Amino acid sequence: MKNITLWIRMVLFFAVLLSCNRTEQLKSKIDYYGIPTTAKLVAEDSHYAVFTNVEAYDDDSIGIWPPLEQVSLWAYDKQKQKSEMMLLTHLDTDGTRYNTTESFTMPADTIPTIQRVTIISYPDENLKLLVEGCCDYRNVESFIVELGKKEAICLPTNRGFIGLSEENQFLIMQSYEYYPCGGRYNRIEAFDCEGKRICSMDAKLEEYANYPSIEELCEMDD
Repeated sequence: MKNITLWIRMVLFFAVLLSCNRTEQLKSKIDYYGIPTTAKLVAEDSHYAVFTNVEAYDDDSIGIWPPLEQVSLWAYDKQKQKSEMMLLTHLDTDGTRYNTTESFTMPADTIPTIQRVTIISYPDENLKLLVEGCCDYRNVESFIVELGKKEAICLPTNRGFIGLSEENQFLIMQSYEYYPCGGRYNRIEAFDCEGKRICSMDAKLEEYANYPSIEELCEMDD
């Protein structure tokens, strides 16, 4: 009799466990209705959940690890229970157009790929994101995109996002530059959420900064 009672209790326990798991699965599907089932949650706050979904791979990068991905970017409004695709990237391995000294505006659907997403707006504001990706396996391109807008702001940086400043939500970004004598150093910059540069600092080592350039060294040898 004890064995039968124990067996019944075990069956009831696993039934409840499976029921709870099924409820959570259904709840997840309801919470993010309209988002592709293959999408990955990449950022979230109390108002929005943000997803990326791999749509295709660049044929020229197949065999290279990791291959370049064409990505769709999705936002889910938790209050309105509404999903929206913000953009679809356009694979482009020519990163030379991003080598600029100032921010510029471009169509959002010409962003080459997305590998990292950061929410930079407050929960009570319209969703604004910093999206980043690397299309040449070297430089990181960074873009500001906003829900409902078809244009993006390209930041003039090449090594990506460090963090947000505590007081003003400035984007702290980094780039690399070259010493005249060779070798690289970091440039640290702050931008507001409209892409305006607030300040910039070159993090140079003094011994390298004052060293003769390669051209000057060649002239010395002559």
